[in-house]
Amino acid sequence: MTDQPVTPTSDESLMAAISHFFGLLVAFIIWATQKDKSRYVRFQSIQAMAYDLLVYVITFLVVGVLMVLVLGILAFGIGDFVLFSSQSNPTAEPVRTLIALVTATPFLIPCVFIPIAGIIFIVRLIATIQTFQGKDFRYPWLGALVERSMGR
Repeated sequence: MTDQPVTPTSDESLMAAISHFFGLLVAFIIWATQKDKSRYVRFQSIQAMAYDLLVYVITFLVVGVLMVLVLGILAFGIGDFVLFSSQSNPTAEPVRTLIALVTATPFLIPCVFIPIAGIIFIVRLIATIQTFQGKDFRYPWLGALVERSMGR
């Protein structure tokens, strides 16, 4: 018997699309309730959960690194500002630059995260639309990883 792809029913397509669109908690609920009923829904919901977890982990790491950098710059900048705030000291200018950077950081972070959030949403929307149409959507490299973990 060959492993031919089966076209999902409209209910299966809808469940898969909901998994991708609404994120981790809804994907988990759909996986828990549908995992034994449909291989397509099981695969798509696991893939949606994996995508969300990957996004959460990367976001956590990036925010953590940014916080460490900002707090480190802040601590270094304030320490140097207190110690070397004299006008005659040539090292005061880099300290003022660091303080300006720390002051600007809250305004720079949205400039980085808003486009990234937009890309994450667009990818999620593409997955939603394709699964709603009954296509076998796969995230790059993540889909193959999920497929291997399911034992196909």
